[in-house]
Amino acid sequence: MPVRDPMPGIRYSLNRSDSDRTIVLEKGDIVEVTLGFAPGLAMRWIVPVSGCGIELVNDGTYYSGGDFWNNTGYYRARYRAISPGTSVLNGKLVFRPEDPGGLRFNLTLIVK
Repeated sequence: MPVRDPMPGIRYSLNRSDSDRTIVLEKGDIVEVTLGFAPGLAMRWIVPVSGCGIELVNDGTYYSGGDFWNNTGYYRARYRAISPGTSVLNGKLVFRPEDPGGLRFNLTLIVK
């Protein structure tokens, strides 16, 4: 399923304003994280995950359309809770993966 399309069964749909939250999930719950960026700047979100308890369902980028000046890009990732455990997402908006990143996104997911 393309990341731009709605997906059934999403329990939490989060964005950058939800950074630093802790979410408690039941097995089978799906969490969607959508983070915006400006496509013309060549910066991208990378969101490494550490821990256990979730699996990546899908991720990727899409654009809102419009012309060069009015286009917004989005990185979206969807995770499914599969087993008890804790996972931490530590995202950053960067030119290169080794850069420290100015904008960040952090989320803790606990699967009961």
